[in-house]
Amino acid sequence: MTRKILTYQAPSQLFRSDSLFQQEYGDCLHIAATSSLKSGLGESLAVSRWFSAPIITFRELFTELAGPRWSSSKAQLRQFLFLSDVLADLWNADSGKNRLKLQAMERNQLQILQTLRVLTELGIKPYHISLDVIRDSSSEILFLQIWKKMFNLLTRDSSGLHSFLNADKQADELLKDALRRWSEALLDKKDAQGTIHRTTSNIPLDSVQQSITSSLEKKSLILHGFYFITPIQQRVFNELEKDYELIFLNTYDERFPNTFETVKDFLGIGVFETLRSTDDDVPIHPLAVKLIESLEGGSSISIDSVADRYVDLPHFIQSEKARLRDDKNGTQGMGYQLITPRAKQVEEQLIANEFVPFPKNRKKLTDYPVGRFLYRLHQIKSQNNNVETGKVTFAENITSEILLDCFSSGCLFVKGEDMRNYVKSLERILPYCEGVNTFDQWFKRIESLENEKASWEEEVLKKNSKSLSDRIHRFHSFPMRLLSYFSVETEDLIKIKSGIEALYNIHSALFSDFEKKKVNMTVHLQEIERLVLKNAENSFEGEEKEIVRKIIADINNIKDTELEFSLKDISKGLLFYLKGTLEELAGEENFGEKVYSFDSADAAPFRSNRNFHLAFADQKALPISQDYNIWPISSGLLSYLEKSFPELTLLTERKQKSNSITRYLLYVLFHSADDIRISFTENLGKESRLQLALYLKLIGFKTLSVEREPFHTEELSINGPDSVELESLDWTDPMVREAQVCPKRAAFSFILNEQTMYHSDFHHGFLYTKFVTVMNRMEKGKKNKFEPEEFRPRIDKWFPQWNNMKKDFLFDYITTSKFAKPTISKYRISYDEKSYSAGMTYLNLLPTGYADKGKDNVIPIKDVALHEACPGKHCKYCPYASICRDAIYSLDFEDD
Repeated sequence: MTRKILTYQAPSQLFRSDSLFQQEYGDCLHIAATSSLKSGLGESLAVSRWFSAPIITFRELFTELAGPRWSSSKAQLRQFLFLSDVLADLWNADSGKNRLKLQAMERNQLQILQTLRVLTELGIKPYHISLDVIRDSSSEILFLQIWKKMFNLLTRDSSGLHSFLNADKQADELLKDALRRWSEALLDKKDAQGTIHRTTSNIPLDSVQQSITSSLEKKSLILHGFYFITPIQQRVFNELEKDYELIFLNTYDERFPNTFETVKDFLGIGVFETLRSTDDDVPIHPLAVKLIESLEGGSSISIDSVADRYVDLPHFIQSEKARLRDDKNGTQGMGYQLITPRAKQVEEQLIANEFVPFPKNRKKLTDYPVGRFLYRLHQIKSQNNNVETGKVTFAENITSEILLDCFSSGCLFVKGEDMRNYVKSLERILPYCEGVNTFDQWFKRIESLENEKASWEEEVLKKNSKSLSDRIHRFHSFPMRLLSYFSVETEDLIKIKSGIEALYNIHSALFSDFEKKKVNMTVHLQEIERLVLKNAENSFEGEEKEIVRKIIADINNIKDTELEFSLKDISKGLLFYLKGTLEELAGEENFGEKVYSFDSADAAPFRSNRNFHLAFADQKALPISQDYNIWPISSGLLSYLEKSFPELTLLTERKQKSNSITRYLLYVLFHSADDIRISFTENLGKESRLQLALYLKLIGFKTLSVEREPFHTEELSINGPDSVELESLDWTDPMVREAQVCPKRAAFSFILNEQTMYHSDFHHGFLYTKFVTVMNRMEKGKKNKFEPEEFRPRIDKWFPQWNNMKKDFLFDYITTSKFAKPTISKYRISYDEKSYSAGMTYLNLLPTGYADKGKDNVIPIKDVALHEACPGKHCKYCPYASICRDAIYSLDFEDD
């Protein structure tokens, strides 16, 4: 059989009855290069049925050809665990010279596995590498040892794939078997037609098999959208070519060779017979023309286009939400589909801020609370390898993130009570527990908090029997409650400690003798099901219950009775499984239904909605990286292997073509668009001062700063008084003073919460200095003598999360500065027949200076509206700045 190339400039050329595609290939099996292209073709076929054969992605086909023993997550998990055993044996046997290399390989274990799988798929064996081409001190010698130990397992798992690649049977028969299994999987999925899940069909389910059979009788396969080819794809194509004519179908315009360089070189245009679907040319979008002409040697076309420039991701989300509200009927009511080269980087934030919906086809189990609980459960114990001594130690590593995820999962119970009820209280005590990382340390620190809180309450109650009777008494009697962790009630502390004990019991049952014990994976997963999943299933309802059942099914799917592994290895492997990382070895997945990665531009010509927003298009995001990493194989060793396995040259060629691939995708996107917007952000994550990508500057895009949009809130109809007068609330002077500084802050402090509370270490540093300089004089009453040394030992006990150096620094700073002795009025506050110091104002208003400012610096009492904010530079000292929409940040002042 032969290869041919069939090109088109736009999909409209494929739809025409006089096109070569319609006349010759409209009923041939369609193999799409990517899942995004397949979903785009599906959208197009829903409008007009312009070809009648089934569509399958190369990944779907390869999965069936290789079989589940090679392609499934279960198989990859088994290989990952076996690799863990190999690395552990090499570490234990090492004399010391290779420990750094072994440590690097253990940290990059998933990359090592990916490299081994690539080599295995291509039929490369350890003996193909001569030792004289490897440097003595290189990591490749060690990698070769690992490979030899993994060889039998990898060879056995890949036997189905190599039966096809080595043509033990006719490729035709093996292809038919693979497609039969694929069609059977479709029949098992009742919702397969019209969805964008992994296994989908554009053909009615009851006629898929018949359609496959009739399309294969044509003896031609349509390979659509392969603008680059991977080594394993080339091997598969070589086998298919023995029985079928391969028709590579792709966008191409011979007038612009630079723009289509990647298509020309990978597909072999000029080497294989190249045909056009139709002989005429189609009009080209002005942006695509400008791109082409700029890249082909200059352009006289002037494009009056601008790229929106955002300051950061919150600015982007805020402004884009406002645009969506104001433009509901724009772009024919279809809106813009967001496409970005930074999809993975911004995904979580876009979902969390409800800018895009949670994708329905998400696979990662950690996307669900119960999945995160299992993930965190397996993170609690960590292994540490000492490269100097070779000693392997294991330690608990219970971070605040682990506890928060476990408490909020709905899987942790104490005597039937869900620990989700105590997440807010747990968040408040976390600053006090900073630096603790074992169960024992958590228990001791919480007990310390209980004791410190109890001793203060007991001491104050002796002097003031009303100190705990209501919130105003508590506010003035216990200034230490300004620290978030002292505001948590003792009963809640006891519940939190019980929740951690419950987590400890689950962990102990699962991971007893973690360091040495080997266990069958099935046994471990059965324990997880018994201790966690069954309880979780009973505690959820509706959709959440179905999610838990799905996770149980997924866990059951990876049970394996063949091998035993150490608990530490199973734990490490399940972390990758739960997070979906093993799935990523198999190929790309789209972000969601409304936001696409830049690679998904290949589907743009076939989308029903072709209004695109190319976002986060900065110079570090484009060109997109095509560095297909096979570490620790060096470029020298790769060149050596290419002589015997020429398919490997495709890896190097793909890396060299990263600019060409980016140009090609930009052209496809621009040429297909009905309307297109461009934007980028100047600060994203750890990257700052980002600029518009050079490609877009070449086209002539100018940048335009987007103003921050004011927040819009819906008007609510409330039955009751239009406003609340501050005088009617019977607040004390420090509470009123806070309302005069910022009414909204006072509402957060005294209406939504019991009192002002500070959570962050930033604020706690100021509180420490104020406690030292103010609180001792508040306690002494009329004597009001400044003696910070006397009071410091008591204050130090409130901050166990800090070392002595930090406390010394803060103490020395405040006691030697001009702010050491603020003038504290001897005026006393009367409330409910009790008298309190006015010095509380210096604490709950730290450290703005508003405590002793005159009336001209604050809002008059008669003008205070508690729902309104009074933003300013003092916002950075407000404990509620992170949740206040009106807050102004220091960055905003720097921009002035």
